[in-house]
Amino acid sequence: MEELTVKIIFGVIMVIGILGVLLPVLPGLPLIFGALLLAKILGYSSISWWLIVVFGLLSVIGMVLDYLIPVATSKKLGGSRYGLIGLTIGFVVGLIFAPVGLFSIIVMPFLGALVGELIYDRKSHRRALKAATGSVIGYFLSLAYGLTLAFVMFAFYLFKDIL
Repeated sequence: MEELTVKIIFGVIMVIGILGVLLPVLPGLPLIFGALLLAKILGYSSISWWLIVVFGLLSVIGMVLDYLIPVATSKKLGGSRYGLIGLTIGFVVGLIFAPVGLFSIIVMPFLGALVGELIYDRKSHRRALKAATGSVIGYFLSLAYGLTLAFVMFAFYLFKDIL
């Protein structure tokens, strides 16, 4: 296979990884890093090994933060596991309705977390609102980290190895 074709295939895998950062069903950062590492091992990337190691460490940190930040911000503001489950369901529903408007990607996770918190404790609306807010803030903080790292890894590969 021609070298450029193989490099483009690795690039497509990284783009799928970027989508995986957004979609909870795909392992975004591991997919991008795995494609980058495999491209380096097979000789299709000229990115230095030290940068590959840095990207690997940052990817591991990102995977840990994906779970810790939403939980920490939710717990800090009185949240429960139900709120986190609702947040995830709301985000998936928001992605489905995203063509209707980008607004749904922000509102639906919040509503999902709020409904989850209200299922957990119907009596304390104020606590549910506060916990839902914490869940959403934490989720978007970890999403921002993941997307930033994903785009940086992809950009390095794109500009160093394809363009």
